[in-house]
Amino acid sequence: MLAAPAAEAAEGLQLVEQEIKAGLLYNFLKYTDWPAGGAAANAPIVVCLIGGDPFGGRLQPMSGRTVNQRVIEIRSLEAVKDSGVCSLLFVNAGEKPQWPELRTALMAKPMLTVSDFAGFSDAGGMIEFTRVDNRIGVKINTAALASAHLKVQDRLLKLATARGGGGR
Repeated sequence: MLAAPAAEAAEGLQLVEQEIKAGLLYNFLKYTDWPAGGAAANAPIVVCLIGGDPFGGRLQPMSGRTVNQRVIEIRSLEAVKDSGVCSLLFVNAGEKPQWPELRTALMAKPMLTVSDFAGFSDAGGMIEFTRVDNRIGVKINTAALASAHLKVQDRLLKLATARGGGGR
């Protein structure tokens, strides 16, 4: 009987964690500058999820909102070949084995890549959610951002618990 409250508490923490990550994704959009020659200035900013939605629908309230005068769209992808319109691609942790192939397919495209699997930024991903002392952290791979011609503002860099290059 004691396991039930512990399970409920763990589930509650998971819900809060996903809400925090969803809010951080919005900030990533807000404080990232995409190349001027990319999408039209009035084109939507498209957040894509590959490998399922670990946020349990918590990103949906962002859909239709604006960031930097662009409307946000949320899409789930079946395959990386469908990612051509994505501004931000969230790679579900279950896609970790496919990440090297995904990374190669996305190389040099102006698409912000984000995940929460351990080692994502060291393996060429741009932003990795981390956990440090039960707190959500952010690790940023500035070399991967530069290779995709993306710039993050200092406000975003200040959120990072670690930053630098990663393997590519």
